[in-house]
Amino acid sequence: MDGAASSSGGDGSLKSRGIFDGFAEYRTPSTEDYQRLFSSGLVVVDTNVLLTLYRSNQRTRDDLLTVLDRLRERLWVPHQVLVEFWRNREQNSVLGHHKARALEVCAALAKTGKSASDALDRWLKQVHVGDDSEINSAISRHRGQLGEVLLTLQSLIEGQADADAIADATDTNADPVLALLDPILQGRIGPPLDQQKYANALQEAKRRGQAEEPPGYEDFKSKPDEQAAGDYLVWEQTLMEAERLGTEVLFVTGDSKEDWWKQRSGSIPARPRSELVQEMHRRTGHRLFMLQPSGLLEQARQVLALEVESSSVLDLEQLQTSKASAEQEWTAEALEALVDLLLGQANVQAYALLDAAQNDGFVSRATVYEIGGYEETRMLRGFTRPVKTAAKRLQEQGIPVGDAERLLVAVYDPEFDAVSASGFRVAQEAVPLLRSIAQRIYFDDEGTK
Repeated sequence: MDGAASSSGGDGSLKSRGIFDGFAEYRTPSTEDYQRLFSSGLVVVDTNVLLTLYRSNQRTRDDLLTVLDRLRERLWVPHQVLVEFWRNREQNSVLGHHKARALEVCAALAKTGKSASDALDRWLKQVHVGDDSEINSAISRHRGQLGEVLLTLQSLIEGQADADAIADATDTNADPVLALLDPILQGRIGPPLDQQKYANALQEAKRRGQAEEPPGYEDFKSKPDEQAAGDYLVWEQTLMEAERLGTEVLFVTGDSKEDWWKQRSGSIPARPRSELVQEMHRRTGHRLFMLQPSGLLEQARQVLALEVESSSVLDLEQLQTSKASAEQEWTAEALEALVDLLLGQANVQAYALLDAAQNDGFVSRATVYEIGGYEETRMLRGFTRPVKTAAKRLQEQGIPVGDAERLLVAVYDPEFDAVSASGFRVAQEAVPLLRSIAQRIYFDDEGTK
């Protein structure tokens, strides 16, 4: 009887255990949780949250800065976040975000206009209306109207990009984002790890990368070790500060990879990885909460009664979605470095990339043979390998690159040849950037080849 009593709950700690004890990651955050976090918790912002200030439009930028300002007494920024902020801030994908997106859309509109014009020309030839002055006149008139509409759209898009971009961002003394962000983060930035702790953290990050243990293991698949360790360094510095203060943490990140989140499943929202929640509780005795920037704005609007535009929440959601679909984004700087490297080591691949960019992203097998002066008997097996090797070398030099596997891929057409590639296709998002590089290489100042 005594043994039965003991096993059924003689220990008071067992009697006090609830259904969420040891399973806090399954508990849906409540309004009360966010009220407590905003009043007494530690709100940690990731690098991508700060860089989002440059990628968002003016209205969203103002709303996000308003929220950060309101939370400034609760804010804390790991030192590694500032390392990555300054390392990435000047990239074209950050300061040049709006102009790059406008360039992509304008290139697509120009392509649409050319495709429509080509289709009309084909139709006119196929139905033999060359002598019908009435139909030719009507088509010519409407073709001109279509061209004017496309040019008007391009002008509107470029104007909006100019309005959303921060004109003086290249000058840190004149950058309005830095002018507003500096006082908000004053005294809220953590110290760097000492030399020994930093070395230990790098070793632990690499171990986790090999074991696919969160956070940050996804970055070890595509980045040099020291850069790939960034997520773990942010996490370790956050744990250390939470330990020091003895408080729960709200971690705000635009990162959507599976090494941070248990991904959304149907109607069940994404939530922090259970390993991270458990590690936070083990190290600090407190709970981990996570939000993306759009979620932070939404909770600030509801809990703090701040005037935040619904459109700002949607804008951040769209930025998060577009970034999630292209985590490894090629930038103009990375592509220029890649082309320069290839011109010295694999110039046929370099000119194949540039030629494809000027031909809607495709370079034919015949053109590759012409560029390389190849004999007809030569095989093209392994033709894309130098591009991947060059991208890897740039990574080792600390240059962030996009997805090398998708940058140049072989295209097979069974009607052409069931075994050999009919040509090669460039990733569509890289086409307008490579086209600009091609124009600088192929054309002189007068625009003549």
